[in-house]
Amino acid sequence: MRALILDGYTDEPAGLGVPPYLGVYPRYAYGVLDKFNVETDYTTIDKFREKPLNLERYDLIICISGFHTPGKYLSANPATLKELASIVYKSNAIKVLGGPVATKFGSSFVGGELKKEEKYKEIFDVVVEGDLEAVLYDLLNENLNVEKVDTERFRSYEELREFAIRGAKIVKKHPLYPNIIVELESYRGCARAITGGCSFCVEPRRFKLPEFRDERDIYEEAKALSLEGIKYFRVGRQPCIYSYKAFDIGKEEVPKPNVDAIEKLFKSLSSLNPKVLHIDNVNPAVIARYKEESMEITKILVKYCTSGNVAAFGVESFDKKVIKANNLGFEPEEILEAVKILNEIGGERGETGLPNLLPGINLLFGLKGESKRTFKINYEYLKKIYDEGYMLRRINIRQVVPFYGTDICEKDIKKAEKRKKLFLWFKEKIREEIDNKMLKRVVPKGTILKDVLIEKKDKNLYFGRQLGSYPILVGIKGNVNIGEFVDVKVVDYGYRSITGVPIKN
Repeated sequence: MRALILDGYTDEPAGLGVPPYLGVYPRYAYGVLDKFNVETDYTTIDKFREKPLNLERYDLIICISGFHTPGKYLSANPATLKELASIVYKSNAIKVLGGPVATKFGSSFVGGELKKEEKYKEIFDVVVEGDLEAVLYDLLNENLNVEKVDTERFRSYEELREFAIRGAKIVKKHPLYPNIIVELESYRGCARAITGGCSFCVEPRRFKLPEFRDERDIYEEAKALSLEGIKYFRVGRQPCIYSYKAFDIGKEEVPKPNVDAIEKLFKSLSSLNPKVLHIDNVNPAVIARYKEESMEITKILVKYCTSGNVAAFGVESFDKKVIKANNLGFEPEEILEAVKILNEIGGERGETGLPNLLPGINLLFGLKGESKRTFKINYEYLKKIYDEGYMLRRINIRQVVPFYGTDICEKDIKKAEKRKKLFLWFKEKIREEIDNKMLKRVVPKGTILKDVLIEKKDKNLYFGRQLGSYPILVGIKGNVNIGEFVDVKVVDYGYRSITGVPIKN
């Protein structure tokens, strides 16, 4: 038997799989295929467009795609469901569709709208609502008899362990190997599921309360990846790393952090000597309400992770009316407290040239209860953070998507459309008056950014980024080559990017 994994990329609230990231879906799927000794090829959609494969060679084709938190990508062009269907529809292979696009929630590449692509699912023999690796395991166990497979089955972490370790072998097949960042899953589900979670989010609706992965299993997967040559890791796939193995899950929507478990996890990962060890999402309410424990965790992350690390705060809005209407679960002042704590402990500059650990803020527009005043309130809070001398690594400003099963509907989107000009004006105002100034604070002129990977050339300008969480885009004039790492001296600024000159070693 021969199989192909066609990676169209994924981007979710708790997981990124757009290059230079390699997400969990293709790795876990590869691990299952490896267990059954299936000869498996892997390619990305960008590579396939450049050099299409002969699909008649395969008995099984697994397509992966889906976006719940769409963004802009420097050197990757994700696949739509329509494109994937158009590629595989003539093939006689068993066709499997996995990732967010396969679920009932749908997928969107643009904030503010949900693309209707359901009809293209009909091209596939198996459309996975549950876990791709679990359904794929059953499919192989049943000799590709699609009628005997439960497409809604989820796996346990005990079952996942072997697949995750075996799946590490896929990395050498990636076009960007070894310069890829792998997402390490720590847990899934949301502690706030007991109150329904945020109005717009699919995470508590799909996975309910958290199920935690064992520290040893995460380490063993990272070790297997490290032995395959991977040196860049992000511990993600969860809504709040400060809540990993937290106490009172199911009783408290903002649970008490488990400091010992977090130290055990990051100490073990650090022992692999990664070039990058970063985190992703953090609930700022946890930091504000459990200051002592959270300060200890922040110190642990500074100690064991690499600099340039970012804790992404899902703030969404500082407007109390919006917070209440969408069950966001915090007070605006708690955000300020969390920003302060991370700055005080993580604000020192590290080896990469960036501060050790800074907060990032996500703002989401189009939510219930929003008004023109919401924009003013959000601006005032961001300005207050800047005026008080704190640093934010980045501010994400997006429009909400009305995913199936969430509390955001088409009616909410139509209301938001009336404020579209205001949204665009606000975004530009933040870029000019906050982002640009904040960037100068985070990376002053003369700062040396280490190991910037050159990814793209546009006319006479090269573009690159450091590998890691939310890296800063660097525009470079000079004699550099795509695919090489260079140290860069900061000489100028855009709104959210910098201009640098290469430093010769």
